[in-house]
Amino acid sequence: MGNLLYRTLRENVVDEIRIKILNRELKPGERIVEQSLAQELGVSRGPIREALRQLEQEELVEYKRNVGCSVKQVTLENIYEVYLLRATYEILSVKLCNGEFTDEDISRMEYILAQMKTLEPENDTDEENARLAELDNALHLLIVEKCGMNRVIKLWKELYYGDLISLYAGNSDKKDGIERQYMVHKRIVDLCRIGDKEKICKALSNHYMKTVKRLIEEGNIPEHPLKYDMF
Repeated sequence: MGNLLYRTLRENVVDEIRIKILNRELKPGERIVEQSLAQELGVSRGPIREALRQLEQEELVEYKRNVGCSVKQVTLENIYEVYLLRATYEILSVKLCNGEFTDEDISRMEYILAQMKTLEPENDTDEENARLAELDNALHLLIVEKCGMNRVIKLWKELYYGDLISLYAGNSDKKDGIERQYMVHKRIVDLCRIGDKEKICKALSNHYMKTVKRLIEEGNIPEHPLKYDMF
């Protein structure tokens, strides 16, 4: 289980820059200087460039001719689209495997839940919240992998940053957030153990949509009209 959350240098650099954006250390419209980031993170400019290309695909940064790379505004519409897609891929996977998870699948999910339980929300640190996002992602990855379709899994992985957005953009009470995430994921794991396909799909849909609704209520992200109800 120790390798479950292994991440490459590029992935770690992406996470560090992403967190700076979501924490508003790098503000919307602010120009990103590759050399400064490389020195701060203790890496060469190569991983910085690779990370910025990924963040551009995630629409967190943008390139302009004769200007360079700068931070884009994170919007509610951004988050909604990411969650709509993530939920769709996961629900597709559950339907394809008919909601059937092996004892090994459940054991791995329970391991991740146990790690969530060890988090210390009173610390209120970026590291603790980044760890929560990694654990959240690892658990959902177990679900989407059940489809056995490499392209679906790859597309889902490209939406990873949505979890970090939900934790940093508008989460005014991180302690409550950590506790809430544990209970939500425990519910999903319990349903996977039972193998009720329809209830698993409903729980996944509710999980993602409730996050969007909570961010609307907190009002810390510019609101955009939501075009569709989720499922």
